[in-house]
Amino acid sequence: MSKQNQSDFNKYQALVPNLSGWNSFILRDELLPDLLQDDLGDILYWAGKNLALKFPVTPADLPAFFTANQWGTLIQQTATEQKKVWNLSGPVVTTRLKMNKDCDFMLETGFLAQTQEQSSGWISEAEAKKKLNGSITITVVSDPNQPAPDRSFQPPVTLKQPEQA
Repeated sequence: MSKQNQSDFNKYQALVPNLSGWNSFILRDELLPDLLQDDLGDILYWAGKNLALKFPVTPADLPAFFTANQWGTLIQQTATEQKKVWNLSGPVVTTRLKMNKDCDFMLETGFLAQTQEQSSGWISEAEAKKKLNGSITITVVSDPNQPAPDRSFQPPVTLKQPEQA
């Protein structure tokens, strides 16, 4: 098990004075790596795919879904029928990387892979790469020669816009 100490809390609080996201950070970047160890990335990837099945989102709503879940700012960089490249950035991504340069984004990667698989109807896989500018590039590729398994239809979640005060 990694050694968690008070300095990690102080470092996080220096980066995010109101401690927004601390609960997610402590679970995802402190506890889960200790519990899952070498299997962390694989399990989070498949967890992301599973979440996409439980909470289907239209490709157009992906950025709003990522924002609502405090996963970061998601922007589609390029798109073809078989390949989509996304950029994940923002304060939550920056903070996670500052706290632990080895943190992974496999939950988000799996979610994007499964969402594309559901929308394309083809088996889809994805990979994430950390960029020097502190953002994450996630590339999702679908194989038109491999039809996706037929899953029972789940209507997409409906994302409501926050009310203005």
